[in-house]
Amino acid sequence: MAMSEISQKTLNAPSGNAANGAGPRHAYAYDNDEIDLFELLFRLWDKKGVILMVTLVTTLIAGTYAFTARAQWTVKAYVSPPQMAQMEDYLTLRRAFARVSGINADPQAIANHLFSRFTEMVSSPNEKLSYLSETAYVKQQTESMDSQAKRVWLTEMADKGLVTSPPDEKKTLPYFMLSVSADNPQVALALLTDYVSRINDQVMAQDEAEFRHQVDATILARQKEQQDIAFSLQADRANQLANLTRSRSTAQRAGITDYYANSASNGGTKIELANSVHKYMLGENFLSAEINSLMESPIVYPVRYHDISRELSLLAPLRQQQVTAQVYRYQLTPGEHVKKDRPKKALIGVLGVLLGGMLGIATVLVTDGIARYRLSATRGSSRLSADDH
Repeated sequence: MAMSEISQKTLNAPSGNAANGAGPRHAYAYDNDEIDLFELLFRLWDKKGVILMVTLVTTLIAGTYAFTARAQWTVKAYVSPPQMAQMEDYLTLRRAFARVSGINADPQAIANHLFSRFTEMVSSPNEKLSYLSETAYVKQQTESMDSQAKRVWLTEMADKGLVTSPPDEKKTLPYFMLSVSADNPQVALALLTDYVSRINDQVMAQDEAEFRHQVDATILARQKEQQDIAFSLQADRANQLANLTRSRSTAQRAGITDYYANSASNGGTKIELANSVHKYMLGENFLSAEINSLMESPIVYPVRYHDISRELSLLAPLRQQQVTAQVYRYQLTPGEHVKKDRPKKALIGVLGVLLGGMLGIATVLVTDGIARYRLSATRGSSRLSADDH
């Protein structure tokens, strides 16, 4: 019994020490360092005033931003090649030129060509910058900026505020898209419609200049052809008069007044008349009559000469005619798609409430953790002092 009691005491000694050392620490850790869900909820409920106050502050800040931040509205439009009815006057002019020049005037090819120029020019960064720099909206927005800041703002506006994109095959949308963003929908709509109209006018002005150049070139070519015909006929008449005059002079010197009849036998006349050297044998009287008739009668021009005159009479009015056309067709007019990009007030308000709630909870947890840490440190110091005594 004595040995068993001693053994029992020996075996129980570490266990007792562990209980005295580790046991209290575990209980203390559970009471102070571990917080169950209900305890957390109770503590948050006790500090609900702090949470509500933080939430109110963040919501107020978010609401202030939502109502005072600069708004951005986007107006979008889709365009495609024009219909024939939109280019009736222009096509009439082109067909009139085609009837004279022989150049093909396929309406669909012309419409596609003009629309291609429109999309190329409307996407040009230079055109965007040039247009925006002249608008009252941009001048108002950059009024207080220096030159460098103005260039940066204008470049960003041209890149992100005035957007053009080709048809999107992935979305099966076969239309060219244009969009403009501004601080209110009316300004965005005006910027977009004015820009489209400006590019349309520039495309027509460029095409009209090229058309006039083409008409002028055709007129010059026809005039030269006509002048060449007239020069050739006048040169032929001058040569003919010179030959007849020389033959008459020869006949005068030879004393041949009338046709030399002895050469009329055996078809000799045809040979002699075909040879200009022997025309003096026709006699002075005949040659004089021929010269007078040739000098008094007008030049007989060929059919082509008169046909050119007719073509010139048709081409001349084309240089003076002024036509207008719309080189695009709206598939979605600008006023039908107006979207507010920012600020989204409802979303900002919800985010403000959520952020405020999280910040409020975090504030409560942090302050409570600091308080618990200080309390734990105080208790630890008190225990050490008690052990020393």
